[in-house]
Amino acid sequence: MNGETRNEKSNHWEEFTKQYYSIDPLPLIDPRDWHGQPIPERQWLVDGIIPHRAVTLYSGDGGTGKTTTAIQLIVATALGLQWFGKDVTQGRALLYTAEDEAAELHRRFAAAVTKAGRALADLGDVRVIPMAGLDATLAGQAGGKGNIITTTAAFAKLTIQIEEFKPRLVVLDPLADCYSGDEINRSQVRQFVQKLAGLAFKHDCTVMLLSHPSLTGMNSGTGLSGSTAWNASVRGRLYLTQVKDDPDRRVIKVVKTNYGKVGEEIPLMWDDGGFVVDGGNDPAAANMANRAADDVFMDVFWKLSTLGFRLSPNVGSTYAPKKIAEHPDAKRYSKQKMAQAMQRLLEAGTLKIETDGPPSKRRDFLVATIN
Repeated sequence: MNGETRNEKSNHWEEFTKQYYSIDPLPLIDPRDWHGQPIPERQWLVDGIIPHRAVTLYSGDGGTGKTTTAIQLIVATALGLQWFGKDVTQGRALLYTAEDEAAELHRRFAAAVTKAGRALADLGDVRVIPMAGLDATLAGQAGGKGNIITTTAAFAKLTIQIEEFKPRLVVLDPLADCYSGDEINRSQVRQFVQKLAGLAFKHDCTVMLLSHPSLTGMNSGTGLSGSTAWNASVRGRLYLTQVKDDPDRRVIKVVKTNYGKVGEEIPLMWDDGGFVVDGGNDPAAANMANRAADDVFMDVFWKLSTLGFRLSPNVGSTYAPKKIAEHPDAKRYSKQKMAQAMQRLLEAGTLKIETDGPPSKRRDFLVATIN
């Protein structure tokens, strides 16, 4: 080609390019091929707020309960339960976390399954990868510099786990430990999210990325940290905030969803080891929560009574709320919650107080009015 003119060289290069890329062409669709075909139904992990086969960013201020609610979502996914009143598509779930060691994760999952009325033995469709104290980086700048984001050995190992386990939900916690690139660099942020989206597409799963907002994101109410490319690149975004002046209440805000309604809020309330939907002034929601506690009280009451225990309505060594709250089947309800349940059951006539013993040593004890 030494004797070729510039135009001839250009023509040869164009021909080479055409031949080379014809081996691996771009995906091309003729929309007319869709004519007469059924329109695919939109898939969701959580109906209306977390799309399937996509990346959702779930941010929240430190200590608000982001990881706790995410674990409750993992449990709901594995067991086919609702997540704070929202339908969840059942499937396997995988947690990759750099925040908590195994012992803490044990405690958190125990609380979550108890809240759901199940046991750890029911979590056959859950796997946990504890990366606390290890290098959890999934992607970062190539060689520590430049504008190219490359994946790490941890990303490759995680991909193998996903291929083998086939989860429907993959939770990555937190963003700060999974990504070592520049969070304010739009190009780098976009590349990282696209790599996670590739996992979602290829392995038919939902990827949820947990993050902490910056001070600006907290003050503005956006829940963002770094570049706005985080918001632009993900398909869904949730923001967990604490209700002002109430340490037990939270709100999950649907900040973005490309395929559903934005602006929805899910009010939550801390309740004995986990979060529940905050019914506020909704009597139906409050009654449902009360009935659940009342049922636990009576279930344990009968078990202890069968063993010969006589439980007292009065504070002391045989105080019923304390004894019931300490029982393994009390589902982590506190003594206070059980005291409230006892009062409701007494007022409803399900329980009554009887007294026996000599005049100098009279004792009150609880009796069920129904068998």
